[in-house]
Amino acid sequence: MAVLHPDLSLDTTAQPDQLPHEATMIRRGFITTTVRRLRDLLGPPHPNFPLDPTTEVWVLRTPAGPAYLWAGTRPGDADSDDGLDLERQWLILAPADDVLPWIYKAVHGFTDDFPSSGALPYFTEATAYGFGTAYLGYLYQRMEAEEARRPDLDCAAQNFRTQFWRPKQLNTMLITLADVLNHYAWSRADETTRAEWSSMQRPTPGEGLQHWKSRNRWLYRPIKTARYPQGGDPDLPAMLRALADAAREKRDALREAVPDMDVELHDEHERTLRALADVPDPGLDILQFDRS
Repeated sequence: MAVLHPDLSLDTTAQPDQLPHEATMIRRGFITTTVRRLRDLLGPPHPNFPLDPTTEVWVLRTPAGPAYLWAGTRPGDADSDDGLDLERQWLILAPADDVLPWIYKAVHGFTDDFPSSGALPYFTEATAYGFGTAYLGYLYQRMEAEEARRPDLDCAAQNFRTQFWRPKQLNTMLITLADVLNHYAWSRADETTRAEWSSMQRPTPGEGLQHWKSRNRWLYRPIKTARYPQGGDPDLPAMLRALADAAREKRDALREAVPDMDVELHDEHERTLRALADVPDPGLDILQFDRS
């Protein structure tokens, strides 16, 4: 079993533990990779998984919860270079979509293709809002991990200032995405939900993702416009693309103002926002196919 930490470090020495209950592990998507890549990255497949000998399964514990990476392999693949390097689709099973950005970051090295490549195309109710919320959690936990690393950074390292600046950069990404998701959620809420939201009490001081989400929701104030007099905005794809466009337009100015900005992180975020904006509306598919 491999454990992926919020700072993106991987522990492949963790002892296999009790498997998550299969009833909670629902098909969330696919990731395309090779047996060799998974073995090099995550170590050997889980030894106690009750499947046939030609099925390989990795159990990956991410900061968002456990996930199975599951695919059938042909007899002899384990001993064949062709079999080890053959790209195949690995089914991702997990309790929630929140694991997807973590898995794609660990295996592929970036998050920008998890909304398009990771989603199941037919038997899924995945939406841009759901994937956006998963990405929001990813950004928050990355920010917390980078903040926790600050006291241990090597001041003499060439990239010290980039590492030191990174938590603030992630925080800016986090807040702007949360605003967009709140605008959308408000626009889709009924009057009862809006009344409950407006009268929400200040959350009890605390820590962690759920507390941050509650506090962010409590601080939200809908912006009323002539087009949407009740506030909010139902066009989530357009808002996500606007965020991505702003990131691209401000890129050079930000680099000039903050020379130590993590440019790769900035560009990956822009691409992820565009991928989120392109998540298709599942429409009638969610009525025809059960995701469980």
